[in-house]
Amino acid sequence: MKYEKFNPNQIILMNSEQLGELIQGIQEVKALVKAKISQDAIPELLRTPDVKRLLKVGESTLAGLRQNGTLHFTKIGGSIYYLKRDIEKIILENYSGK
Repeated sequence: MKYEKFNPNQIILMNSEQLGELIQGIQEVKALVKAKISQDAIPELLRTPDVKRLLKVGESTLAGLRQNGTLHFTKIGGSIYYLKRDIEKIILENYSGK
C-alpha cells in the first residue's frame, strides 16, 4: 500500500485486503507500545551498598545526599532503595570531563 501526505478532506477508498493490512499494522504497533510500557513499568532499583560503591561515598555522605534532597529514595521495610536512573543522573551532572 502506498502512503501519501494526509489530506483530511480526502476520501480514501480501499478494498478489504488493504483494510485488513492497515488493521494488522495498527495492532502490531499497539503490541509494541504495550510491550515497551510493561518493560519500563518497574524501574531498576539499587540498594545502599550498591549506591555507595557507584558513587564512591560513605554512609554519612549518602545520608546527607538523601537529607538535602539531592538523592531521592524510597524506604520499604528497613531497606532503602534508589532508582538507578537517579544515580546515573547525579554522576553525569557532576562529571567534570570535557
